[in-house]
Amino acid sequence: MTQVTTSMPCPKCGALTDRLLKIEPGMRLALQATLDPSEIPDHVCASCFEGLTRGVSQGVKLRMEAQAREKNRAVLWKSRVNLIKQARSLMNQKAYSEAAIAYEKYLRVLEIVYNKQPGQLGPEIFNNSTRSKEMTVITSVYWDLLRIYDMSPRYGDRQRKTAAKLTQFVKFSTIYPDIIKRADNFLRAAKNPEIVREFLRSSGGLKGKCFIATALCADDPLAREVLLLRLYRDQYLRKSPPGRTFIHWYYRLSPSLAQVIRSSPRAQKYLRPCLKYCAERLPKFP
Repeated sequence: MTQVTTSMPCPKCGALTDRLLKIEPGMRLALQATLDPSEIPDHVCASCFEGLTRGVSQGVKLRMEAQAREKNRAVLWKSRVNLIKQARSLMNQKAYSEAAIAYEKYLRVLEIVYNKQPGQLGPEIFNNSTRSKEMTVITSVYWDLLRIYDMSPRYGDRQRKTAAKLTQFVKFSTIYPDIIKRADNFLRAAKNPEIVREFLRSSGGLKGKCFIATALCADDPLAREVLLLRLYRDQYLRKSPPGRTFIHWYYRLSPSLAQVIRSSPRAQKYLRPCLKYCAERLPKFP
């Protein structure tokens, strides 16, 4: 360190001193991890120098801790792939309890990586293109957990919470129609059918009146566009007086139109692309 003889006050604390110590470039760079560059003068008194030295040590410690956290997150992020593979292998072996543990570990890894409390994962985290595939994986995980928890009455509360999370994610997943079809079939054998039924209802999957849409998709009553229209009806139209009025008149007028469509393969051929176009552009609900 270089000494400068002067009777100036310390630029940092203002105390009079006859000896100022120079802040070397290396120390300045280290201090910038915790201080604004404008707060670091070129020279300071011995007391301030000692305090800044302690700050350098603390800054290095904080930087090392941050690097360790990032490294841990990277390791956890890579581990999630093995957890999914392990869980699916266990599912194939019908080792359902062990599969549930692996799935729960996978979800906890995501919570740690994205700094979320247990149970606080949401689809908004995965709404960009680089994370969209993870949305599909998470949806399939919640679906498997829903079925696993259905096996024992002890897990009714867990199944209910899992159904709620599945409802959140499935609407934004590319496997939405497939999950709805599976849930519709699973409903007949479920030990807790009310939970599965509530999932279907809240996800827009319960079969209901949607005359024109079902007439256009007669070969697949659970087609994606039909499910999206039901979801729009249940999540949006039913919640407002104008929406309920629209539903009322639609139910009165559409059966006759649906009958015409069912008897005309030509109408089905040309109108179904229009139905799909409209359904895909409906607003998505959180």
